[in-house]
Amino acid sequence: MASRRYLKNVPHLLPGLATCAARSKSAIPKYPTSVTRKSSSQAVPMPCRYTHTSLEDPISFQTSTYDVIDQDIKVEEEEIPGYEASRFYPVHIGEVFKGRYQAVTKLGYGSSSTIWLARDLQCSKRKYVAIKIYVHTSRLHRELPVYESLSPILTKSKSLGRTNIRHLLDSFEISGPDGRHKVLVMQPAQMSLRDFKQVFRPDGGFDENFVRGAIQELLKALDFIHEEAQLVHTGNLLLGLDDDSQLEPLVDLELKSPVSRKKVAEDRTIYLSRLMRPKPGPMLLSDFGEARTGPGPFAGDIMPIQYRAPEVIMCITWNRPVDIWSVGLTAWDLLGPKRLFTAKDEDGDMYDAAHLAELIATLGPPPQEFLQRNVERAADFWDEQGKWLGLAPIPKNRSLEELETRLKDSTGFIAFLRRVLTWMPEDRPTAKELLQDPWLTGENRST
Repeated sequence: MASRRYLKNVPHLLPGLATCAARSKSAIPKYPTSVTRKSSSQAVPMPCRYTHTSLEDPISFQTSTYDVIDQDIKVEEEEIPGYEASRFYPVHIGEVFKGRYQAVTKLGYGSSSTIWLARDLQCSKRKYVAIKIYVHTSRLHRELPVYESLSPILTKSKSLGRTNIRHLLDSFEISGPDGRHKVLVMQPAQMSLRDFKQVFRPDGGFDENFVRGAIQELLKALDFIHEEAQLVHTGNLLLGLDDDSQLEPLVDLELKSPVSRKKVAEDRTIYLSRLMRPKPGPMLLSDFGEARTGPGPFAGDIMPIQYRAPEVIMCITWNRPVDIWSVGLTAWDLLGPKRLFTAKDEDGDMYDAAHLAELIATLGPPPQEFLQRNVERAADFWDEQGKWLGLAPIPKNRSLEELETRLKDSTGFIAFLRRVLTWMPEDRPTAKELLQDPWLTGENRST
């Protein structure tokens, strides 16, 4: 049996399991050292125009010397609720796609895709890419259309935030044993900041200066996609790379010490995701599968359960302010070990009333104007006078001042949170406005 800790990407890739049409009190399956951030000044990645006259030879990988995982142990995508092996393309390390991209190690997985580090055998300027292979049952592919609308804007824009967008380099389809799969080829990255923290710093947070820098880059990227690209992101934040040569150790490891794997069928093997200790790099907005284009407003469930903005929980139309809400929760998460909101009650059950009770305890009760935006939904939780019906107990001692115990001087950070974590979406500042927040700029910072 292979004994190895592997990366679980489920928390931020699984879509919400409950919808506005039907939500109940039912438990939903549960699914590192500080890093000094470098400023991003790299050029925008573009499709390769520097090609070899002939392809480089693919690497030959070992096919026998590796740890085999017992059949009764579920790993990686097998742990996703409702997992069906036939939905996923059975990638094999060493496999070449489109006659050009050779899969060299697995980077991660989600409910709708697996992600692999690949060598670009054709491009002389760029050695590595990330390939995202969707399940064949994905009926709605938002990510590729979003990138297709975003690409010309990225090419023409002079915005600094454009360099903090993970770029699409190529796309194509492949045939699998059970259907056809869409494949996106993207600039490589290290890992999401949430995974970084979960794996390398599970009991603590990042340095405050690192978090400030990360949030500043996130806001620059959001300002670009909100104002120039007319996008609402609702996605993920990755730690990027300054140089893809940083990925060489992953390939060397796969050659010398192949990753543990589980053979589940003659033509299907599940590999463990390969981890690397993160290095300084730019922040990248990624995962545009749930992004929305246009002026809005929009409707429907988005965001991981615990990160949902109040308007999403209440089935009210939403727009760019949901991304600003996410900024606040991301900053909180990066600074410490616990999420600000769990959406769970004292028994550990996850449901909307428990989530709303936490919001009330931390932000105070919602204004009547907010509840009037979906009277039918509000009636599930409040009476006509706006009194909480008590479907979940309101936790005690949950003000931001009581919860924030990590910083020596938390005044600026709490003021920042109060600007972005509001019941009324229109009360949240824009990304551009938030970039001037005193906590981020260092004004009034104690020395």
